[in-house]
Amino acid sequence: MKYQVGQRITGVINKITDLGIFVTLPKNKIGLIHHKDFGANWLHERQNYHSGQAMRVVVIHNYRGKISLSKIRVNDSQLIDQTNDFLQTKKENFLSILAETVSNSQTEIKKLEQELVIYAN
Repeated sequence: MKYQVGQRITGVINKITDLGIFVTLPKNKIGLIHHKDFGANWLHERQNYHSGQAMRVVVIHNYRGKISLSKIRVNDSQLIDQTNDFLQTKKENFLSILAETVSNSQTEIKKLEQELVIYAN
């Protein structure tokens, strides 16, 4: 799997070094959040993270398998996620798609609740 610039991914912190945070992405790819992503507060900020912690990141660069990530820019609207299923959604269709998604989610939650009740008994 080739990660694209703008793609949002949940990974797991693998290692924290002076250089930054190494994150294991799906398919066992490794990316780096450079310490500059945290600004001048890196020494303090690094204490808030630990190995094994899940983290939402965005790909900001991918060259020859070297993946640069950012935590700070996850919500940056300038980084467009080309893998987003809703990228081509027209504004007039958005509310109906959102309503369908919410409905489907509620149905799945009810199924899970029923399975938990069965499992608990």
